[in-house]
Amino acid sequence: MRAVGRIFAALIGFILAVIAAAVFMLAASVGLGPADPADSVWFWGNFGVGAAFAASYLGAMALAPWAVIILVTEVFRLRSVLIYLVAGGFLGALPAFGIAPMMRPLDGDPRRIAILIAAGFIGGFVYWLAAGRMAGVDGVFLTGRRSSKDEP
Repeated sequence: MRAVGRIFAALIGFILAVIAAAVFMLAASVGLGPADPADSVWFWGNFGVGAAFAASYLGAMALAPWAVIILVTEVFRLRSVLIYLVAGGFLGALPAFGIAPMMRPLDGDPRRIAILIAAGFIGGFVYWLAAGRMAGVDGVFLTGRRSSKDEP
């Protein structure tokens, strides 16, 4: 039953990480406010719709590689924030250099590459906050040694 709880924690953490990374990418691309205060309703409406589309696309592209990272960290009980930051930055760098599916290289635009890598860092950090801090804490995915705290 604890394994099901860890799977749900990982799923919730992934969703929150994708939303945070998508909102950051959109905010870094278009800014945090309209040029004219009279356009604020239109701006925030479009910002919300754009964030939803960005999150859905980002989630679809990051699901498979992030699932592998989640599985490895759960099995080996890796809980360091550094692991999730590096993994998120790496996943952010993949589309920046055209390695991810359905992406083309950004032709060396340093601002866009920095935005993608920073969004990966943010996604990794948010995942760590939501689910990564407790990765493998129960040892539900390991069948070998049991620590003394796992004993009844």
